[in-house]
Amino acid sequence: MSMNIPCYTVLHEMSRGGMGVVYLAIQKTLDRQVALKVLPAASARDPVFRKAFLDEGKVVAKLTHPNIITLYDLGHTADGYYISMEYIPGKNLKDRIREGLLLKDSVHVMVQLAQALGYAHRHGVVHRDIKPTNVLFRDDRSLVLTDFGVAKLQDQGILLRSGDALIGTPGYVPPERVKGEPEDARSDLYSLGALFYEMLIGIPPYAGEDAQTTALKHVHEPIPELPEILAFLQPILNRLLAKDPGERFPDTHEFVQSLEEIVRARFVDDADLLRKLEAQVTLLVKP
Repeated sequence: MSMNIPCYTVLHEMSRGGMGVVYLAIQKTLDRQVALKVLPAASARDPVFRKAFLDEGKVVAKLTHPNIITLYDLGHTADGYYISMEYIPGKNLKDRIREGLLLKDSVHVMVQLAQALGYAHRHGVVHRDIKPTNVLFRDDRSLVLTDFGVAKLQDQGILLRSGDALIGTPGYVPPERVKGEPEDARSDLYSLGALFYEMLIGIPPYAGEDAQTTALKHVHEPIPELPEILAFLQPILNRLLAKDPGERFPDTHEFVQSLEEIVRARFVDDADLLRKLEAQVTLLVKP
């Protein structure tokens, strides 16, 4: 598809989803590569899609944090609405999970994500779509949270469903969304817990034959048990994946403190054990 957006040269499509198509483009005025997310004109005629797309730009524009994608521009042409964002050419977290993550790297990812989410939550933003493909890497250590397409400002209420479709990704969706109940920042913490489990084990905590079955497992299935070698992290996982939001960590700060304390208590005096554990975990998460 040929895109004609002033001040940008569109190179090629990178990805597409329910909230638009993402292209690699050159911003002519600054001669830099950008990720150009476009809501095609046909979709833009739907006021629900148009508002959600524009809301994403407004949400990201509120947030300035090293672990959150940077927005450059928001505009409209005959080809549709567009958001110009920082282009990050590295791998996403799904790629890193397939390759196998050391335990220390998984913890480092969790801390950075929690810091990004904590910043967003303090600014009234709930992400609502935490998943591996929405976590990109500038380099081996520095990550960026992206795709705020279904994020909502907490003080504006939360749209849980679009028609009969569940918003978000079934493998990481919090139980309260499946049940049509109100959400808040603790809903992101649940999705973060599902992501942590996947980093440790290599697969999401719940998987069904289809999206609906998977979503219902978040409501009805017990929290999965980690293997013995990782059992010391089970208390952290139990609080993140608690069915009742009131039993989860109240915020990302308390979660990070608890995670760091439990890891430090386990390994501060036993570097050899840490090396052995990391080697085993690397094998554990290999596909």
